Order: sequence, then C-alpha cells, then structure tokens
Amino acid sequence: MVAVFAAPVLAAWFFYFHPEYLPEQRSNRGELIDPVMALPEAPGLTTAAGEALDRERLAGRWTLVYLAGGPCSEDCLSRLKDLRQIRLALGEGGQRVERLLILARGADAAEMSRLTEHFEGLLVAQARGPFRDALLGQLGPEPLDRVYLLDPMGQLMMRYAQDAPAKDSLKDMERLLKASKSWIKGAQHGH
Repeated sequence: MVAVFAAPVLAAWFFYFHPEYLPEQRSNRGELIDPVMALPEAPGLTTAAGEALDRERLAGRWTLVYLAGGPCSEDCLSRLKDLRQIRLALGEGGQRVERLLILARGADAAEMSRLTEHFEGLLVAQARGPFRDALLGQLGPEPLDRVYLLDPMGQLMMRYAQDAPAKDSLKDMERLLKASKSWIKGAQHGH
C-alpha cells in the first residue's frame, strides 16, 4: 500500500533531478520562433494601389502569412489555395483568421490585383526597401516561400517548412484558436 502512494512522489523526485529522461513530445507541427519577433516598424508593405497596408486590420487576429520570394509561381498559388482551405476548415473560428501574402521581390500592381481578385479576402502586399531587408534579416536562413503565423499582437511566432503539408498548419490553428478563445475576449474587456 505504501508503494502505491510513494511511487508518484518518487517519480516526480527522479524526473525533477533528471529531466533528460522526460519524453520530448510537442504538439505543434510548425517551428516555434523563439523569441517571437514583431514585424519591422518601417512602412514598407504596400498594396496594389501603392498605399501602405493597414496593419490595424491584422490587430487582434491570427494571420497566416505566406512570404513569396518573387512573382507568384505555381507553388505560391498552391500555398494560397491551402491557406484559403485552412481558413474555411476552421469554420466559425476562421472569422478570427486573416491571410496575408507578402511578395519580397518582383511583383507588379497588375499581378497583385489579380491575386486579390482570385483569392477573395486575401491581403496582398509587396515588401519594399528597409522593411524587406529588416524582415529577411530577422527571419534567418531560407526565409522565402514559407508560411508564417502572426499572432494577434502582431508578432511572428511560428514558421513552417517549405514543403510542410497544409494539415500541419490546420492542426496548429485549431489548437491555437481553441486555447486563445477566452483570452482574446478578455483582452477586449481589459483583462
């Protein structure tokens, strides 16, 4: 009888002094960006109309960001379709999710307008000058042609491999929306 009650205490003591034996399980499918990083402050995201992107539209929402290296290729279009499907698959939670395409190089206004029309609700912006250089510098090696996750406070907190399946992003978004449902409501009421 003593062993039954002592076993949890002994196990806790053992793992406290030997954490290397704890299993290394994680539930997220993407790579956490540690520490999280805010988008650079320089006004460098412009829309097809040549206006600065309104960052207030992203405030308080989870944002799936695709950072394209050049003009939107077939892979880029496939990723944008995936982002649209992820948002739709989230059902009611999809109302708290935005989609943003950032073109790092080589986009013209006509292509940006075409993408905006083809993918309804997609925000399309081109990164320019110091903003682009700062963003690419912050993200480390091979930052282009990846999906990133921007949290409701405007910080990049997760990235996915270039060949990561869309269901990985979907699973992470489902967990994040479920976990953050109450704290986003609380933030709106000063909690």
